[in-house]
Amino acid sequence: MLVFSGVTWSMEDSQVVADAGGDPAIGVFSGKAGLLAGLALVGVYLPALRDPPRSLGAALCLFWLLAFASVLWAGTVGTVLFAITHLTLLLAAAMLAHRLLGFARALRLVWLVSAALILLSVALAATGDPHAVMGGTHAGRWRGLFAHKNSFAPFLAVNLLIALFAQASLKLPVVLVVAMVAVDLVALFFANSATADIAAAAGIAAGIALLPIRNRAVRTLWRIGAIAVACVLGGVLLLQPGVTGEALGRDTTMSGRAAMWAQAMPLTVERPLGTGYGSGGGSRVSIELQKRMHRAINLSVQSGYLNLALELGWGAVVLFALWAGGGMLSVLFSRRASSAQTLLAALLAAMIVESVSEVNACFAPGWLLLVTMLPMIEARRAMRPRLRLLRRRYARRTVTPSAPRTDRAYP
Repeated sequence: MLVFSGVTWSMEDSQVVADAGGDPAIGVFSGKAGLLAGLALVGVYLPALRDPPRSLGAALCLFWLLAFASVLWAGTVGTVLFAITHLTLLLAAAMLAHRLLGFARALRLVWLVSAALILLSVALAATGDPHAVMGGTHAGRWRGLFAHKNSFAPFLAVNLLIALFAQASLKLPVVLVVAMVAVDLVALFFANSATADIAAAAGIAAGIALLPIRNRAVRTLWRIGAIAVACVLGGVLLLQPGVTGEALGRDTTMSGRAAMWAQAMPLTVERPLGTGYGSGGGSRVSIELQKRMHRAINLSVQSGYLNLALELGWGAVVLFALWAGGGMLSVLFSRRASSAQTLLAALLAAMIVESVSEVNACFAPGWLLLVTMLPMIEARRAMRPRLRLLRRRYARRTVTPSAPRTDRAYP
């Protein structure tokens, strides 16, 4: 968990460092030492894994194979190997946590660790400690124990969604959970990250829409209405971005992202298989964007989907869409969504929205993917007995009575 938490300890945030032409601060646990420690710990329990491909799903397994194969054509092999090792560690850790602890205990541990990191972050930020407050362009906004406010805010959103939709699995005092929800909301306000705010709202909406309802007619009506509302809001967001930007106090260019996306989009077709997983499009793409945008610093495309297309091609984006969309549909058509399924829908909705304008989503090996894997594995394993039952019923219906024997010899 610490490897993928994104925790940093730096007097200057990554935005200030990047604007000065340097490299962003490396996380406390996300370096080579943390990776090796994680691999060693996972290696001890690796024999406990059972049926990993089924737990992950076909789309994610194909993505992993594509990411691993990108070593063959990547310009920076070391960067790609480091990224794919991080992704492998994340997937193995999520499967082992579910296998050894069970969904409820693993989720409770994740939530308690994240709550502790958030409380420490809020305490430092509230006192104005420079280790937890943004400087430069975003001076005064809370970033907590993270490199940037746009890393702290999604971390808050995940903790908030777990508290709201997995109370049955957490089995913690309601007062504690409600108090933590209040802390999350306050911290989100002071972090002032528009993307995280929209992602949290999308997650809450998805969780409410897919709440477990026993009555079939009410459940169907509720979910159809939720889909209709989501389509309308999605249409407004896509066709009238100015309305959303004005409501959030942001410009329609999304802090210059729109121009960057327009310049980076043609680069995705120049190399159909991308520049390698974790490369961020490679230095050539960054240099090309600097030229086109007339900037003198390293540039990221600030979009999970576009970043994935630059790294592995649009086929990788399709695999993510199949993985995330399949998870949402499995919950949507579930007769009675469990707590894990409702949380999965909320986290996937937040991830889908977060990926629009931030690179720390999609299949990036980070906190959001780590936590989302827990309800995903739980939901997929819960579906297996139902699939077996359906197969047995189908087999019984298709069995035809045997034809009478005609090979008897009569005198």
